[in-house]
Amino acid sequence: MEKLFRAVDEPFPGNYARQAIEESRSFVTGWYAKADRIPTPEDCRRRVAESMPEMLPVFDAMGEFSGGDPAMIAALAGIDPPPLIPAGCTVRAFTRPEPTMLRNYDFHPDATSAVILRSRWSGVRVLGMSEGVSGLLDGVNEHGVAAALTFGGRHVYGQGFGIVQIVRYLLEVSRDLRDAAEVLRRVPCAWAQNLLVQDRSGKALCAELAPDRPPLIVEADTVTNHQADEVPRESSRWRFKTACSLADNADAGRTVFTEGKLCLDDFDGWLGTLYTAEYRPARGSVRFHWGADSWEQSLDRFEDGARRIAYGVGAVPRLVA
Repeated sequence: MEKLFRAVDEPFPGNYARQAIEESRSFVTGWYAKADRIPTPEDCRRRVAESMPEMLPVFDAMGEFSGGDPAMIAALAGIDPPPLIPAGCTVRAFTRPEPTMLRNYDFHPDATSAVILRSRWSGVRVLGMSEGVSGLLDGVNEHGVAAALTFGGRHVYGQGFGIVQIVRYLLEVSRDLRDAAEVLRRVPCAWAQNLLVQDRSGKALCAELAPDRPPLIVEADTVTNHQADEVPRESSRWRFKTACSLADNADAGRTVFTEGKLCLDDFDGWLGTLYTAEYRPARGSVRFHWGADSWEQSLDRFEDGARRIAYGVGAVPRLVA
């Protein structure tokens, strides 16, 4: 089983965004066909203006690529997304030897965009793993804020924004944890999702978001796939315990994420580790790991290109080309 990861430098939506929208059109049409209703383009634009006004120019630009398709416009805005198979994921923030966030993205290779994108959509440089064209699974901005999402463990769905668009917006506008917390308190999230945010100071917060209750935001350095008042599933419980038990040293914890107990191989169960991202917020950099192989990118030094990664049961991910 293989997946091609690409690195794309596109300051404002252009050729990459246009192509990605076309490639995803069939999936989006089928996905939104499961929704009770598809919000109108006018409703989407109104809700973006209310909750994410800084993103309106980007929304309008991508809307030009949509062909007027209401489902595609809703997906690009991240408005009221229908249910989707959730990912797993483990995230841990460290303060030594410098502020660092390690995150494992656990899902299936067929269900992720696998595009590392450097952009400047609202005047702030942002770098991260793109998802759904307009969203991010994880990323860092020029102010030294890093963020990564996980599934929240509850199958509840409602009105709001998709978590990948919330991560994108947070990194577009946040200069520190205070800004990030303000975004997470006021932007409604459509699914149960968790988020870990770290800034250049080394401090970190965990946000538990859901459409059926107010957000819970606390200082924390670890997050997996359960929320505070829920009994965690076994996988989430032991990954949380394992990550919490690590010493506050990213250099020591890295191997546990990339090749140790936190590197998963249950791809049939949609819980295999597709990559480990090592964010250094103060540097504006990330190193993507696949076992012993890695690819470093930063806001200042970005390398266009591609890496083909192989996955298998009982084996850590590895670079093949």
